[in-house]
Amino acid sequence: MKLTRRGWNNLVIIGVLLFVAIIQLPELLRQRLIPEPSATTQDTAGLVRLLPSESRIEKLVLPDVIFSQQAGVWQSEPAISDDPAVIVSHWSGIAGTKVDADTYARLSDKLTAPRSVEVWLTDQAEPYRLTVYQLPQFWLLQNWAGEWLAITVEPGYLFPAT
Repeated sequence: MKLTRRGWNNLVIIGVLLFVAIIQLPELLRQRLIPEPSATTQDTAGLVRLLPSESRIEKLVLPDVIFSQQAGVWQSEPAISDDPAVIVSHWSGIAGTKVDADTYARLSDKLTAPRSVEVWLTDQAEPYRLTVYQLPQFWLLQNWAGEWLAITVEPGYLFPAT
């Protein structure tokens, strides 16, 4: 069987299309068959979470206060006037607007006096070390996945007075 030039062109085109389809097939199957991981950094409202979803705080170490559970009750050292369980729940539920690299670069000269926070989770052997900056209009926090997020809350919401 002898093919014409047009026949060979059609054969080459079909061959290239089959080659591309074979290369793309594993990724397509992976997207269709494997579910998304449950520990995503973004929730349904488009906010970035500070901690992994479904995580539980075991111990929270702020610069001036340490929160830990004893017999199922949250305690603070030193003692604070606020309820320790409320402060811990604030930290566990934080979600904010994601800050992109360009915005972070523009803000970098204003980022002074970082605060470091350690969050021990029940299912992790090592704590998450989070960096927190206070700016005049908002707080800038680096989450467990290394992403920066901005939130607007009063200082006592995150760091209680001792």
